[in-house]
Order: sequence, then structure tokens, then C-alpha cells
Amino acid sequence: MPSEFILIGFICLLSGTGFLTLFRSWTRSLSALALQSVGLGLVSSQVSPLPVAIAKTIVGLIAVTLLALTLSRENRVVADEENSPIQAFFRFSLLLFLFSSLVALLPQLTGVFRDPPAGVAFAALSLFCAGLLNLGLSEHPLRSAASLLTVLQGFELGYLWIEQSLLVLALLAVTDLAMVMALIILHSHAAPQTASESRGEP
Repeated sequence: MPSEFILIGFICLLSGTGFLTLFRSWTRSLSALALQSVGLGLVSSQVSPLPVAIAKTIVGLIAVTLLALTLSRENRVVADEENSPIQAFFRFSLLLFLFSSLVALLPQLTGVFRDPPAGVAFAALSLFCAGLLNLGLSEHPLRSAASLLTVLQGFELGYLWIEQSLLVLALLAVTDLAMVMALIILHSHAAPQTASESRGEP
């Protein structure tokens, strides 16, 4: 794939990862996750066959669609989380610290995935670490699903450099969707109870 597309992929991936951390609006968060998945596919094409890279994007977009359908199907409206300027600045500071630390430590961290290209290693570690950061900041099961999906996408991007087996890659894709579905089911079971508590029902 031309280097211009790979550069666009890096921009999409890192932008989506950053926006997913900063935004608390569901519409913007899901858009950021979709942008991140598109970037993942473009970056993956640097170290894997094009069909595998396309499959990575499709799996991510399927997960976004499942989350969006779950939100739209609920009888009650899921409110956006509070996003005061102080909270937004705090998350931005954490992201800035995370990315600057990865840049400084990248030469030592590339060995985790057996020395892939520096750009791929940085993208994979950014996804992995930002996903864990978002998981700690998550206050909603569906947002936790997006965070865990980000962690898995980071692992898979680095793992593509080591393993090209279609069976293993298919298993990882199934793991992504199974994790999202599991958290959606847990959220669906918890939602009626939360709604009852908010109405004061016993």
C-alpha cells in the first residue's frame, strides 16, 4: 500500500484513540472508535496482507455498530457522561504524558513485539496503553467495551508482526466481538435494575 495511505492510517488511529479518551459524548466516542478502526486497518497493511488489514477494520466497525445499536435500542436514554473543563484537561494531560513516555521509551519497548517497524510499534503500544487508561476512566459498561477493544486492537497490531496465521487472526477477531457482546449482555441485564432504582422502585 502507498506510504501516503499508511500515514493517513497513523493519523486516523492516533486521532481516534485521543478523541476516544477526551470525548464523553456517545456519538463522538463511537465516531472516534470507528476512526481508530479505519486507521488500524491502514496501519496493519504495512505488516500484513491487505485482506487481513481490511478484516481488522471490518471487525472494529462491526463492534461500533453493535454498540450503537445497543444504545439506540434502549428504552431509556443513556446520558452522556459529565465532561467539565477540568476533567477534559486532566484526560488531555494523561494522554500527553502517555504519548511522550512512549516516544521516550520506544527503543526499549519495541522488543516486546520482536522489533517491528517503529511506527507500527508506537501505534500498537499507543492503542494498548490508551485502552488501559480509558478502562480506568470508564464509568459505563459500554465504554469499558470500547476501551477493552482498543487494548485488544493494540495487541493484535503488534502480534501481526510475529504471527500471520489466519486461524490465530480469526480467533483474535472472534475474541474482539465476543468481548463486546459479553459486555453488551451484561449492560442489558443491568439497565432495567438501574432504571428501577432511579424511579425508586423496590
